[in-house]
Amino acid sequence: MLHARVNIADVRFGNDGGYDSSSSGGSSPASSHSGPSESDGSSSTADEFCSDLREFRRHGSNSSSSSSSVSDSLRPVSDSFACVLDDIDKHQKRMLLLLPAFSSSAGAGARADALSRWLVGFDVGWVLDMDASGWAGESLPRREVGRRVRAWAQALSTMERVFRLRHRELTAAQVTALGELAAATASAMLKLASTVAALGSSPSKLLAVLDMYVPVSEAFPVLGRLFSWGPSHAVSVATEATLTDLVDAARRCGYDLRAFIRSHYPWRMPQGGEVHPCVGFWMGYFRCMLRNRISLCFVLGSEDDAGDPDASPLSPGAEGGLSLVTELILCLEDVLEEKSAALAFPGLRQVFMLNNTFAIVRRAMRSDLKLFLPPEWVRVREERMKGYMMGYVDASWAPVVSRLDGGGTKPSAVLRRRINRLSTFYSALENACVAQRRWKVPNPVLRGVLRKIVSENVVPAYRRYLEDHPEVEVAAGRTAEELEQQLSELFEG
Repeated sequence: MLHARVNIADVRFGNDGGYDSSSSGGSSPASSHSGPSESDGSSSTADEFCSDLREFRRHGSNSSSSSSSVSDSLRPVSDSFACVLDDIDKHQKRMLLLLPAFSSSAGAGARADALSRWLVGFDVGWVLDMDASGWAGESLPRREVGRRVRAWAQALSTMERVFRLRHRELTAAQVTALGELAAATASAMLKLASTVAALGSSPSKLLAVLDMYVPVSEAFPVLGRLFSWGPSHAVSVATEATLTDLVDAARRCGYDLRAFIRSHYPWRMPQGGEVHPCVGFWMGYFRCMLRNRISLCFVLGSEDDAGDPDASPLSPGAEGGLSLVTELILCLEDVLEEKSAALAFPGLRQVFMLNNTFAIVRRAMRSDLKLFLPPEWVRVREERMKGYMMGYVDASWAPVVSRLDGGGTKPSAVLRRRINRLSTFYSALENACVAQRRWKVPNPVLRGVLRKIVSENVVPAYRRYLEDHPEVEVAAGRTAEELEQQLSELFEG
């Protein structure tokens, strides 16, 4: 067995291509500049999981009986909603024009038309077309759900400001009408939250629920206090029911995430040992979970349920919902280890695990994930990477170098036997090099470290053999230096 000399300092890379995050700061998980470069085989933004998710199994059924109203309501949301929401004064003026429709003398038709116009002004008129019972069985476009939740949250925040800022400037009759408008608005806006809670369990559903929990728990009570809605008011009752549904839905998704990691990604193994696409997807997904860390703590980490393993997907005594991220990363690593068994070529399994472990650590250390991982988390994975390197050298190169000593047979004094032994070594070396040139180590620093380790374990053994057997004539292109150059071409893919 070769002695694979692996210094852990070779594994702990700096800012020139490794995962050192000293200069990256504590940026938001959603920021595009805080992610790793593509040299580790994964994309650079926290939300890149959205592009990988097109390979994800679609959740929900593909029912052919979708109603036209559902199809219409799935039309893409305009990207202009962010611009529309900024003009508070415009919304307030529009609100004053619509208030007469909510007076006691106005008819239901006038109210419905005014409410529609009011919501369309915030680019969320589509909430009126939603019906939770009808949508729950549909296969919803994942990205459209995300866009609608973001539009909904921003519109709700702006509506709450419009109602609050203008409330004191109105007459008593207008205040009453405004309360009716607010109640109708709240009921309509709650439809999306109820719909999302009713969808089938999926990774995208959990993110949507986390995005909605805080807005519902904050904005609707503010409106209740503003318009003196008591606990028995229809909006108050609906809000409490919706919050309960969101919590239940989030916890179900939290439990299911481990199953999603194991089975809901196409586990086609890369034959070059490179980073599996699921690493970029799931690490980006975990960062997006932390984008909603308040919801994550309150929804998935209730202190009341901390001691009941059946009530929360978290380990007792952990830091609320944030510990779920650590557990899910461990689950991802376990699945990668299991799936790597499909790579039967000697050493390829270790290269695959080295690439993927490095990519996981790199993405974690260059994002907010690092703030919520245990102190020893990086050290454990550095030791693991060291083990993968040693295992790779033992599996791929120990058999090659063993040809120089006859593979364990007694040394022969006959020159012909020595020449045959050297020929066998060259043949094994060529076979290993031809195969491993096609293997991929995407990160250039990691690739350099692995090449160095191979060279340090093969070249000295070859040089010693030539020194011990000066009578053996070395063929052209077979010097120790040329062999070292040949090994420097490994892992180019």
